[in-house]
Amino acid sequence: MLSADPVAARAALRSIEESTQAALEDLDYVLGVLREEAAGTAPTRTLADLPELLDRLRHAGAVVEPELSGELAQVQVQVQGTLSRAAYRILQEGLTNALRHGAGGPITVRVAAASDGLELSVVNRSGPGTGGGTGAFPTSGHGLPGLAERVRLPHGEIEAGPHGQQHWRLAVRLPVRLPVRLPA
Repeated sequence: MLSADPVAARAALRSIEESTQAALEDLDYVLGVLREEAAGTAPTRTLADLPELLDRLRHAGAVVEPELSGELAQVQVQVQGTLSRAAYRILQEGLTNALRHGAGGPITVRVAAASDGLELSVVNRSGPGTGGGTGAFPTSGHGLPGLAERVRLPHGEIEAGPHGQQHWRLAVRLPVRLPVRLPA
């Protein structure tokens, strides 16, 4: 892929680099919380940064089609803090996977906020030869399990798999408020 499509390869590598940096920021933040100290660098990427991420992907040659329900500013008001950071990272990872394993073509990114939850999805074309086993990019095999862990922390739901013919979909639902558990 590196020599066959250098623009796509650069975009994928840039996205991988950004995902790695964000993961390090998240780890630093979590370690600070566990130590009961203020972390040196709190994760800063949130849904407010989504337009910039999409622009970078477009600039690198990816075709990205966002579907945002309402104005992004309204979504940001409803979804803040840790949930907004988690939503950004989920979308970033989904887009990285779409670039890494997809069969080209448009990538649809959907963000829909409601009073009780946030729905995220990334849909891309798939086809023969996609999926990472023989690709130019090494994979750890921890992408989807890591995403599932990130989604479960705020009590969310995740679905990932084939979507119709020759498409792959990552779909996530995150609750805006944690469910209240009454003692039995």
